[in-house]
Amino acid sequence: MADPKSKSTPILDALTAALKSGPAQECEDAFYEPRPQGYWYYGSSSWVDVKPSASEPVPPLTRLTSSLYPEVVRLISWNIDILVPFVEERMAAALQYLEELVALTEEGTPVVVFLQEMGQSDLRQIRDASWVQERFFITELDERNWLSPLYGTTTLVDRRLRIESVWRVPWVSEFDRDGLFVDIGFDGSEKVLRLCNTHLESLVADPPARPLQLEAAGKILQEESVAAALLAGDLNAIQPFDRTLHSENGLKDTYLELGGEEDSDDGYTWGQQVPQWMRDKFGCSRMDKILFRGSVLPKQFERIGINVKVAEEKRQEVRDAGEQEWVTDHYGVMGDFTLDGWKLGVRSVEDNKVSSKLA
Repeated sequence: MADPKSKSTPILDALTAALKSGPAQECEDAFYEPRPQGYWYYGSSSWVDVKPSASEPVPPLTRLTSSLYPEVVRLISWNIDILVPFVEERMAAALQYLEELVALTEEGTPVVVFLQEMGQSDLRQIRDASWVQERFFITELDERNWLSPLYGTTTLVDRRLRIESVWRVPWVSEFDRDGLFVDIGFDGSEKVLRLCNTHLESLVADPPARPLQLEAAGKILQEESVAAALLAGDLNAIQPFDRTLHSENGLKDTYLELGGEEDSDDGYTWGQQVPQWMRDKFGCSRMDKILFRGSVLPKQFERIGINVKVAEEKRQEVRDAGEQEWVTDHYGVMGDFTLDGWKLGVRSVEDNKVSSKLA
């Protein structure tokens, strides 16, 4: 959300126009068909596109750890507010924080990062980050796969993992929301770990769109080929019905499964890092979640991005402009998971091919 006094920007104008157009309208069925896309890895000096039908091997990392735990995965999800000024300064601080978080992760644990409310400049900063180039596949080099050219989601996948496919499914939405899916291969099986990065519909609507959106996601996560699934992102859980959407669609809520409680200060992910008038009006909420199903068990959950601010040398400039210093209005979420009876397909270090060899 943005301060109503905020200066006009293309994305704010587009969102305002969408709101004025009325409730989300369903399109023809064909519009909601899966949209395969490629992904990218960093080669010797530039990003290389791996197309959906690619048969060429993906080169191994130039630097790999000696071991990787094929039965665990760490998932990080964070919404970086795109509606406030100093976009590049905020994203620079967010990336520095994420770099530190990834570096602190146990070396053998593969990491996946979901990001929401990305703009074109955010994608540029991501692809220019050396730590991303060294460690991750990226699902977006630019905005070509977004429903809107102004903003969307992107996913970073540990380069030691074996990506089977990447695709998007549009939701019924006023705001061009969709699900970004990545299938990760398992060792010795055609089954997959299916990941879904999503930003569900914002605000209150009549009729509401979020139930339709999570229902669509839930069906995709329960397909026959899926042994385990993780869905995360800004789920905009601001109404009573949002509390049960996960269970109504065959999913479990990581925070609740590990003992968290609704309406608890230690669960809220939005409201703590916003202007006072906004907090007074909307309160705090647990917008950001990690949901799961199938043969995967949650081991740890925590909020991230708490009190992360723009670089010290930029803060006075931000304050002088009447803006908050925080990187974003959301806390992120991070979960550690163990696969139950499955092992991730791990890319081989020794040869120049995608393999299912386990470290």
